[in-house]
Amino acid sequence: HLYYLVPPDAIGMGINMDLNNVYFSNIKKFDGKKIRRLKISEIGQISGRAGRYLNDGSFGITGDCDEINPEEIEFLENHNFPEIQNIFWRNSNLDFKNKETLLKSLDEKPNKDWLRRVGECKDGKVLKYFLKENNNDIENNSNILKILWECCQIPDFVKKTYGHHLEVVDKVFNFLTGEERKIPNYYMKKQLSMLDKLDGNVDSISNRISNVRTWSYVANKSNWVENQDYWVERTKNLEDKLSDRLHDELTKTFIDKRASVLAKGLKQDIELKTQILEEEKVLINDQYIGILKGLKLHLDLKVDALDADIKSLKKAARQNVGPEIINRIQQIMDTGLIELKDDFKIYWRSDPIAKLTAGSDYLNPKIDLIIDEMIENNERNNLNDYLNKWIIKKIETELNSLIELKNIKEENPELRALAYRLYENNGVIKRSFISEYLKKINQNDRKKLRKLGVKFGRYHVFLFKLFKPSSVSLRILLWKNYNNNFLNLSPPTFGLNFLNDMRSANKDFMLLCGFEKFDDIYVRIDILERLFLLIFNSEKDDKKEVKVVPEMLNLLGCSKENFKKLLKKMDYKIYEKEKEYFIKYLPAKKKISNRQDKKDYSNNPFNVLHQLNLK
Repeated sequence: HLYYLVPPDAIGMGINMDLNNVYFSNIKKFDGKKIRRLKISEIGQISGRAGRYLNDGSFGITGDCDEINPEEIEFLENHNFPEIQNIFWRNSNLDFKNKETLLKSLDEKPNKDWLRRVGECKDGKVLKYFLKENNNDIENNSNILKILWECCQIPDFVKKTYGHHLEVVDKVFNFLTGEERKIPNYYMKKQLSMLDKLDGNVDSISNRISNVRTWSYVANKSNWVENQDYWVERTKNLEDKLSDRLHDELTKTFIDKRASVLAKGLKQDIELKTQILEEEKVLINDQYIGILKGLKLHLDLKVDALDADIKSLKKAARQNVGPEIINRIQQIMDTGLIELKDDFKIYWRSDPIAKLTAGSDYLNPKIDLIIDEMIENNERNNLNDYLNKWIIKKIETELNSLIELKNIKEENPELRALAYRLYENNGVIKRSFISEYLKKINQNDRKKLRKLGVKFGRYHVFLFKLFKPSSVSLRILLWKNYNNNFLNLSPPTFGLNFLNDMRSANKDFMLLCGFEKFDDIYVRIDILERLFLLIFNSEKDDKKEVKVVPEMLNLLGCSKENFKKLLKKMDYKIYEKEKEYFIKYLPAKKKISNRQDKKDYSNNPFNVLHQLNLK
C-alpha cells in the first residue's frame, strides 16, 4: 500500500519523512534541459531516505518503472558508486595588477590531463560585465579589483532575474568602496524587512529564503556590514523561520499524511480514534477531516486530492462520525431542544438540521432534512417523522384560529368565501377588500365567525389571537415560505404599537404583520380598534367632539406631537379649549356634482362605532 507520493524534487529539498521503504515509479527526470535517466548517485540519494539513519530500509520499483539492474542495486546497497574520472578546475591564483591581468588569469587553462577547466561561472560572468560594460566606473586599482571580485562572488541564490543579481552586487560594491567602507544598518534593515513575511506558496517562500541567504552571505563577510554580529543572527533567525514555514507548505503540497494515516488504519482494520473539538472540528487519529455542523459533516477535501484519498476519507468518516450523527438524532428526538428561525430552518444547538419548503398551503410546509448522506434511510425517516409532528404541533398551538377558519364547514357560501379570504390573507384583511361579502352575511353569521376569533373592525377584519409575538413570527414565516415573497423583510419590533417615519416600509407586508398605514405612520390594527372605542366612549353629548385623554397616548405608546400628527392624517381636527385638547371628525369635503345623489354616511367612523358589538 502506498502511503506517500513524493516527487524527486521534494525529496531533494530535505523533508525528513519517517519512511522505511522507498519505491520508484519512474527513474527518469527533466533536469531543466532534457529528460534523462537518474544518475546512480541520484538514485542513491532518494533511496537513502528509506530508514534514514534510524532503521534498515529497503527500496525497489513499482508499476511500469524501468528496471534498476543488479549491478546498480549492488552499488546502492554497498554505497559503492563509480569513481570520479575528472575534476573541474579554475585558477584561484588571480592577478589583480590591473583589469586585463585579472581577466586573463581567470581564463587560465589547467596543466593536468585529469583536470577539466570549468565553464564560465556566474562570478566570472558578473566580473566581465562590470569590467567591460562599466569600465569607466571602476578604478584600475588592485585593492578595488579585489573588493570587486569578492562582490562578484556573492552567490545568486535566487537564480531568476540576472539583472536583480547585478543590482545587488553593484550596491554592495558601491557601499564597500564608498566613504563608510561598510553596508549601513538602515540598508540591511530595509532589505530584510521586505523578506520578513510568512504568507504565500512554496515558490514565493522559497524565493524569500533565497534572498535572505544572499544577505546572510553578505552579513557573514568580515567587515562588510555595520554591527556584524547582529545581522548574522538576524539573517539566521529569519532563514530558520522561513524554512520552517516552507517545510509546512511542502508537506501540505507534496505529502498527504492524512490520506495515508486513514488508508493504513482502514486497510489494517485498526480502530481509529475520533475526536470532536471546539467549533465542531473533527479529528480522526489526530488528522483533521472536516467540521460537523449539526447532522452534516463538511469534509475538508483538498483541491488536488486523489479519488482514492477521497474514498478513504469518506469511508473513515462513515465508520467513525456516522455513530455520532445517529446519537445526535436520538438526542434531538429525546429532548426536543430545537427551534425554527427566520431563515426557514430548524436549528439544533446553533446548527440547522432541516429546512422548510412550500407544501400544499402555507399551514402545511414540507421539511427537507439537512443531514449527511452517510446516514441510512431508517434514521432519516425517524427524524423526518419527528420534525413533521413537531412543526404540526407548533402550528396548531400558535395558529389554531387560522386552522379552524380554514376548515370551517358552513352551508352559507358567502360565509365560507369570507372565511377563506381571511385565511388566504394570513388572518388580516382590509374591510374594503371584502365589502361585498360583508353585505351578504347576517349577524348570526358574524357571531359564528366571532366564536372563531374573528374581529370586525373599523378598517379591518382580523383574527385578534394572532397578534401575539410568537404567533406573528410563525404565521409571517410560513406565509413567506409558501409564497416566496417578502423574503428580506421582517416584522416590526414586538411591543411597538406606533411606528413613525416609515415611508419606505412595504405597506402590504406591514398589513400582513398587522399594521395599518397612515402616510408615513403605521399603527397596529388591534390597537387602532381600541383607540376607536376610546374615542367613541369619550364622545361628549351630541357635539361629536372628543376630549384627548392620556389613555389614548398610552395605548399607542407615542408622544403628544405624534398623536396629533396621526389624528390629522385620520381627518380629525384638533383644537385647544380650557387648556385641554379636543378632536372632532371632519372628513375632507368632496366636490359637489350637479346630480343630487343620496348622501352616504356609511364611512363615518362614528356610524361604524355604533354598529360595533360592545357586549
